[in-house]
Amino acid sequence: MSVADWIDQQSQLDTLITAVENATTIGLDTEFVRISTFHPRPGLIQIAVDGDAFLIDPQADLDLKALGHALTGTTVSILHAAQEDYEVLFRLTGSIPSPVFDTQVAYALLNDKISLSLSGLVAEVLGKELSKEETRSDWTKRPLSEAQCQYAKEDVLVLEPIYEILCQQLEEAGRLDWMHEEMRSIRERNATTLVDGDLETQVHKFGNAWRLSPEGMSRLVHLVQWREDAARRVDKPRKHVLGDQSLFSLAAAGRVGRHHQLVSQHGLTDKQADRFGSQLQRVLDESLEAGTIAPPPPPLSKRLKDALKERQTKVEAIAKSLGIAPEMLVKKRQLVASLDGRQWMPSGWRKPLLEDVFCG
Repeated sequence: MSVADWIDQQSQLDTLITAVENATTIGLDTEFVRISTFHPRPGLIQIAVDGDAFLIDPQADLDLKALGHALTGTTVSILHAAQEDYEVLFRLTGSIPSPVFDTQVAYALLNDKISLSLSGLVAEVLGKELSKEETRSDWTKRPLSEAQCQYAKEDVLVLEPIYEILCQQLEEAGRLDWMHEEMRSIRERNATTLVDGDLETQVHKFGNAWRLSPEGMSRLVHLVQWREDAARRVDKPRKHVLGDQSLFSLAAAGRVGRHHQLVSQHGLTDKQADRFGSQLQRVLDESLEAGTIAPPPPPLSKRLKDALKERQTKVEAIAKSLGIAPEMLVKKRQLVASLDGRQWMPSGWRKPLLEDVFCG
């Protein structure tokens, strides 16, 4: 790796930012570590411009805000499976890249593999083998090895050739508008979740929430939000703050009780009971003042389960005719929500494709 490829000086970064702003497209990737933390620990930002790859050291004393601004201009950033990259880049630059072309999403709009890895995509589209040897490297250690740097550069250099091929295929299939819509939707969702947390997804994990009273559901939502905030603040995984079973038990009971009750009835450790007991009581009190929340509907009846199977069969047939995975059209939880009283309906490019599925 040449010195010019490694960016750890502000003057080097400024030069690269100018190149990014003047480019039509760039390849973009990040390397990070997340083992026992809530937030990813950034190790590297890779950018490919005009066939050259540059490795930005996020541990260096760099002002990355200007890079974030450059990534939200007119240049198209090409990423693969960008969800976690969004999080890394948002925390480093304060911005979410846009416009973005996600090669994993693009491939899923053309084929029946919904979560193809980058190495699998390179093999499928370019007929090349991409090294996997450094996949589990510790990207936060310095200095990085030559093998790590070469791996990181190869990962980002393949993106533009893949983009050119997939973009042409999408246009020929009349699905380029689908791709643009998907990217806008993903960005809008991330703009909310990266700031406020993904409360909806975290609450949805509680499959027994339908058993709760409206008061209990309010308690659960407030407890989940408290845990989300606490995990962000202490930078620990959610389960290290408090487990799902403990949250649900507290939501159902509606009271904290004494230290021994937190441990014996709700499954907290002694350390958690000491640390969070008063906070948890405050959250329960606040949920009472905030009012009730309707719990999700109960599981589908036998009749509605039959209707679900019928809709799944129709979706599978449509997906097969399009050559894509059924999950790319509609997820099972959305099909359930269309039948259990929540009246979910498809929108955007999916709406005309699926309107016959939801007419009955």
